[in-house]
Amino acid sequence: MAARVVEALSSSYWAESKPADYKAADLDKALKTWEGLAGKTVVFAKDLIPSLPKSKVRDIDSCITKLKAAIADLEKGKTMLDQWISALKAVQAAAGKAAGDLSKLKSGKDVSGEDKLKYEGGVNAADSIGSAAGSALKDYA
Repeated sequence: MAARVVEALSSSYWAESKPADYKAADLDKALKTWEGLAGKTVVFAKDLIPSLPKSKVRDIDSCITKLKAAIADLEKGKTMLDQWISALKAVQAAAGKAAGDLSKLKSGKDVSGEDKLKYEGGVNAADSIGSAAGSALKDYA
């Protein structure tokens, strides 16, 4: 049997693990939002910050113009990172809620052994998703 690499921060992973009778969609929505952002990158030019100008007005003016452009690029990058952080925090919160909900369902009086296993799988998947989101947050915050 071949091993399969699973990306925990994906809606497909959650869809495979989510019990069919669990109707809350918060985690589904949060993962879709994250997936829309995850493929993007923030790249800064190596020469983003200009070198020191000569002591001439036109060189200083040119440097100021380049610095303003660099600040605009940095602000765009920060905005993107802020979106990623917000999306990952939403995934983390939704995963925690899903894990809690499924834990309660698993502990119900009329839950059969098979259903307990199904809910436990969902709890584990939600916990993995929340953990992956927390790990990814460390990269961006």
